Amino acid sequence: MDLIIRQAVEAGVEWIVPLVSDHAIVRPDEMNARLDEAVERERGGTAVFFHEDPAGGSPLYEILAGAEGSFVVLIGPEGGLSPREVALLQASGFRRVWLGDGVLRTETAALYALAAVRTIVRERETWRPTREG
Repeated sequence: MDLIIRQAVEAGVEWIVPLVSDHAIVRPDEMNARLDEAVERERGGTAVFFHEDPAGGSPLYEILAGAEGSFVVLIGPEGGLSPREVALLQASGFRRVWLGDGVLRTETAALYALAAVRTIVRERETWRPTREG
């Protein structure tokens, strides 16, 4: 967790909330919010969660193209998010994003996801759509 926090702060993250989810392997203490409680809190901006299954996901650049305000990025535990948690997140307005093939440890997935979000947000003003055909 220390590595995730350090790297997230270096990447410009302003707020980190450790969550206990259904498949969490490590459960540090009872002070951490359960995922259910966290998604019920009022939040603004664009919310995405990264999932190992591409089904039902959206391209990250499409989600972030016109997004304004803050971003909420949720990375699940190494055990993955449960189907119940995925349904809860989607019902709460979170959009599913697929990180691609491969199995990533949580700390790797967090840095990968944050780098992707930061790059897209920074470069979206310079995108030039192309049309083939």
